[in-house]
Amino acid sequence: MYRLVANSALLIYDRLTGRNVASCSKNLEKTQWMKREELRGLQVSKLKALLKQAYENVPYYHRCFKENKFYPTDFKTLEDLSKIPVLHRSSIRSEADRLLARNADERKLVKWKTNGTTDVPLSFFRSRTDIGRGTAAELRSFGWGGYKIGDKAVLIHRVSPHDLGNVEDRLKLRLNRTRLFNVAYLSENYMESFCSAMQKFKPQYIISRATPVTNILAVFLLENRYFRISPQAVFTGGQTLLPHYRANIENAFNCRVYDWYGSAEMSHVASQCGFHDALHVTEENVLVEIQKDGEKAACGEEGTVLLTNLDNFAMPFIRYDVGDRGRILDDECSCGRELSLFRPIGRTREYFVHSDGTFTIFRDVNTVFENVPLEDFQIVQSSLDEIVIRIVRRSDYTESHSQFILNNISPGISAVARIRIELVDSLPYTSSGKIQHIISKIPTKYT
Repeated sequence: MYRLVANSALLIYDRLTGRNVASCSKNLEKTQWMKREELRGLQVSKLKALLKQAYENVPYYHRCFKENKFYPTDFKTLEDLSKIPVLHRSSIRSEADRLLARNADERKLVKWKTNGTTDVPLSFFRSRTDIGRGTAAELRSFGWGGYKIGDKAVLIHRVSPHDLGNVEDRLKLRLNRTRLFNVAYLSENYMESFCSAMQKFKPQYIISRATPVTNILAVFLLENRYFRISPQAVFTGGQTLLPHYRANIENAFNCRVYDWYGSAEMSHVASQCGFHDALHVTEENVLVEIQKDGEKAACGEEGTVLLTNLDNFAMPFIRYDVGDRGRILDDECSCGRELSLFRPIGRTREYFVHSDGTFTIFRDVNTVFENVPLEDFQIVQSSLDEIVIRIVRRSDYTESHSQFILNNISPGISAVARIRIELVDSLPYTSSGKIQHIISKIPTKYT
């Protein structure tokens, strides 16, 4: 009965916002069973329309295509995309105005931000239609684990005080019977009270947007067996699901874990169906390419992940380097879906532990670094009582910016750890060619 109520509320919300999640969900339920050739044909058709829009109405791409002697009429197959240069975050920051389509309806645009945990945060626009299709893809993937709108669920997420005041999001959570576990300030005492409340709530599903935190919670439950929390499934996303994370979570909650991969720029990119360790790409909405040494990587070969959002005509991101690495596999899944199989290789730890038993979970560093004139940053914990913020500054960076960072990096952290800023000329790259922006050198039982 409540599912009917929740679905009715969703239809009303769809009409008010123009996101059309319900109709997109119905379509995705059909297209997931397309054959591989049909899926490629759908992607080519959507790309033709996107490239035409980009050339005719997006100044950045009009210039980019002309400089590289590429025109939408040249595009015939997916391989032709290699003629288009990769889009990097630095270009989005410097060319933001020129990336916005001249024919975009501002009333239907939503300003979006990346969370800033793996790079200097990014601001951009998405259309409501694009957001609706991403939400539909997320619902489809959760459906593979049995979830339906209206089922009782717990959302594990790091939410800022500003977001907590968002009436629209709070209303959606309430209508969907979803309780929020905010890990902005995490401690063992908080986990104790939360697990007690979750046991009383009896969620059917747990949805995590912070995989390492879910592992911390799982270890806590395994050490405190008096809690009885038995959802039907746990959905993990936001960071890499390491093998021992999966084992801990499945043992603690006595259910299967379904992993998913997404980004603020693209929404739901890929998800696990339960029949295969790899994730199915949402190929109806996004194109995933793997590039190695400037060329297309072979199946199973690790490389840079390039994403193309097939639905955001307002601010197209074509062949966008999201900053992750991964593989496209040549396997077939026994579930019968022929959506490509993808294995992301991303970040792992994004939290610090302190001597008083509390944790610092970094997500909203965007609110700190967004308007600070810097090239890059790295936050390092080498001891329980000290955190170093390394800054590669721009020429207009001043001491006042350092003070702003110290005052705003994470409220309350200064009470449990000393923070200092170190100005450097450059930051080290990992073997995969990325900068690790959050590093903890403190081993814990949750690692």
